[in-house]
Amino acid sequence: MNFKKLTAAALAFTMVFTANAFAADKTSDYEQDKIVITYDEAVQKAIDNTTSIAAIDEAVDLMEKNKEALFTSLEGYFPYVSSDVTVDSSIGSLLSSIGTIDSSTKSYRYQKQMLEETAELMVKNYFNTIVTSENALELTKESLQLKQEEYSQLVMKHNLGMLSDNELETAKNEITKMMSNVTTAELAIDSVYESLASTIGLSKYADFEIDYELEYEPFTMTTGLEGYINVKTESDPSVMVAKAKLEDAEYQKKISLYDTEPYSYLSKENNVNSADRDLGDTQKNLRTSIVSGYNSITQLESTRESLEAALADAQTAYETAKVKYELGNITELEYKQAELAVKSAENDILSNTSSHDILVFQFEHPYMLSSSSGSSSSSK
Repeated sequence: MNFKKLTAAALAFTMVFTANAFAADKTSDYEQDKIVITYDEAVQKAIDNTTSIAAIDEAVDLMEKNKEALFTSLEGYFPYVSSDVTVDSSIGSLLSSIGTIDSSTKSYRYQKQMLEETAELMVKNYFNTIVTSENALELTKESLQLKQEEYSQLVMKHNLGMLSDNELETAKNEITKMMSNVTTAELAIDSVYESLASTIGLSKYADFEIDYELEYEPFTMTTGLEGYINVKTESDPSVMVAKAKLEDAEYQKKISLYDTEPYSYLSKENNVNSADRDLGDTQKNLRTSIVSGYNSITQLESTRESLEAALADAQTAYETAKVKYELGNITELEYKQAELAVKSAENDILSNTSSHDILVFQFEHPYMLSSSSGSSSSSK
């Protein structure tokens, strides 16, 4: 539910019952004109709206054209360096540039992949936040309504001298705080919609809603954790970028100039060692992040079991309260509180579902785990 549309929806509801045909037609027009964004549509829009992705495409295209020009300048000289060669400075410069272009092109393509996947993670975060926040807001509103009903009863007790002024004032302050929380939550949701709009290239004040169901899927692995680590530490895009830099350093080391300075080879050797260390560090950090991510997923799934047990208890209590209410043994307020307890337990599970969904997505793209390792995962 998009809370930015509450006023318009309420107006449309009123107009339906005015028996005014023109008003009904306008409502129909509104329903046809409103923007509904699905998850897949939002992801594609976010990718299209990421300027750095377009910049990479342009850079790769330019490098490919420059590479063709360099080949032409070589005038038939062998363009590839498979073993150590010593050439004059003009040829060496051309070969060096070709090697740099090859490694940069490969690196850029993996960087583009990471940017596209990161764009999807942003959309997933926004969509999940909207769903969980709107559900929590509804729960807060229902809690506020019950608190107001309870306050009415407290006022009666106060009038009968059964409740002190301080106790009544405390109850009133609680309601004021809850009303403030509702307003804050509504503003926060609007802010998420605005951020999502900016991410997918819509106007900041665009009037739209999302079509999205947040569903839980237990995490499964086709291989063991160690096997997964072995695959990802060789194929993850962040690793491939580091490999491309190492390949370039090794390529450059093979090219020597006739008039090269004495320290030139040592400098190239140092570049190779540095790139090799960077690759090793990337793989090591990735391994650590994967193990940590796996443990966090396991913890979330364990927490979910407790939340589902709590929901079952709340449902049992609600069924008991329903029978008692029908027999006149409890008040309507107590019955509604039992019903609200069920919704609260369901909200906790939804929050857990969101955290689990995002963490699994990051686990499937482990370089994301490294960038988010500084933030703690929610236990729900």
